[in-house]
Amino acid sequence: MRYWKFFFFILVSNPLAQMCSYFIQTFLLIFVVVLSAINNYGCKDPHEYEPQFDYLYPPPNPPQLISPRNDTSFWYETNFPHNIVLKWDSVEGAENYELQIVKGDTTLFQHTKVIQVKETALSYTLTENGLYYWHVRAYSRKWTLYTDWSEIWRFGAYYAP
Repeated sequence: MRYWKFFFFILVSNPLAQMCSYFIQTFLLIFVVVLSAINNYGCKDPHEYEPQFDYLYPPPNPPQLISPRNDTSFWYETNFPHNIVLKWDSVEGAENYELQIVKGDTTLFQHTKVIQVKETALSYTLTENGLYYWHVRAYSRKWTLYTDWSEIWRFGAYYAP
């Protein structure tokens, strides 16, 4: 038992032994890195690295809005609520769409809940007079992101007995 304590004391207190230990650790680290590189068949010079093909594609252009046309006004002879159908063009490969509609001001979009839609139309219930703003974007799992939001269109809905 005394010999082990003596050996440990020499290893810890001897600068030459510490330096040899450092070189052995460095050699083992380099060996592991080289061995890993050999086992990685696609490994190249780090300056020539090319990532593997990404299966996600950039999203296409946003949907084009169809109706109601921009700056259209609807005058109702009966009081609210009234349904209106919002329509837009389909985007190739889209799995679903997100629609936002706000009454009053486009700055409210950031506080407005997104409506998930599978089709290219939505029947929306209007509850009061005012200007309504809306836009749509498309989504697919094959794309890196959603499309951009479509252009913002607006329409007015008014009760005029």
